[in-house]
Amino acid sequence: MSNIKRIIKISLILALLVFISSLLNTVRAQTIDAPNEDFSISVHPPVSYVYVKPSEKLRHTLIVKNTGRRPLSISTNVTDFKPDGKTGQPVIQPGRIFNKEANPDLSFGEPFTLQPGRSHSVNLQFDVAEVVQEKEYPLAILINAHSLSPKSSDQDGRIQNATKAQVAGTVVSNLIVYIGHDEDNQGKIEIAQLNLPLLIDSFSGISFDILAQNSGSTATLIQGKAVIENIFQQTISEYIFYPDFVLAESTRMVRGVEFSPDLLDNDGLLDPKKVDNLFTRFVYKPPILIGVYNVHLELSGLQQTETVIALPFSIIAAVGVGFLLYWSHKQVLKATKNN
Repeated sequence: MSNIKRIIKISLILALLVFISSLLNTVRAQTIDAPNEDFSISVHPPVSYVYVKPSEKLRHTLIVKNTGRRPLSISTNVTDFKPDGKTGQPVIQPGRIFNKEANPDLSFGEPFTLQPGRSHSVNLQFDVAEVVQEKEYPLAILINAHSLSPKSSDQDGRIQNATKAQVAGTVVSNLIVYIGHDEDNQGKIEIAQLNLPLLIDSFSGISFDILAQNSGSTATLIQGKAVIENIFQQTISEYIFYPDFVLAESTRMVRGVEFSPDLLDNDGLLDPKKVDNLFTRFVYKPPILIGVYNVHLELSGLQQTETVIALPFSIIAAVGVGFLLYWSHKQVLKATKNN
């Protein structure tokens, strides 16, 4: 009996340590950096999509504005990027075709000084005739800036340099260039991956996420919805997908919201301006689920239906554990009596 009590005591101590560790991992300090009003720039447009025929020249203009309080030295650079495959965020790649080092004749803005409150046009021009492959090229235009020490005057009227430390930073404007003869949308959205279990516990709810893939040659929008039906073909939950862009030959997690007529525009499509919170994990969790459920997916013209079976596995497991504990207890009592 003393050994059994010792095992129970050690188990309780371990459980307490695990609980305390989870609390320490949950509570984390968060640091929010205050904005630097002296150093601030903006670029317009932040994202652009341009069609260029192989016989034409690429021409693109950016407007860079110094919204801070200190003069800035601005330089520009062009490089490639690719989406991260999940969130659509660009991952900078080494510049190749659209790179001034590889193409000295690339017409692009030279370094310049931008005073506070002033704007400057940055022009990009490139002859695409030498680009053989007709495809989509995601580019990142890097606006590199570092602050210049402003000059001030002392009481005697003499000019002296301010002692403020220099600050540097980079703003990125994404430019997607499609080189080809056909300006029509040639994107094709498919379901690359659907994480939806066939069997679920009755108390865990139905949850799934979708990885969309664009197997076409141009960027295109995600459009569609997801509907969950019970065995009686009654809709018990509905979600509408957010119209995110997916670049050619790339993937992206589908984002969405719970369906509401108030979120639609006049054409019956989701209005991005009316959406506050988006999620990539679609979850329907009532108090309990029992039986067969169907999840219908509509994604940019593609339709797919998956079946989910909900059973009370947790109750079955609890009953099984209870039976084992009861059986173990009977065995201990039997052993004690024999001793």
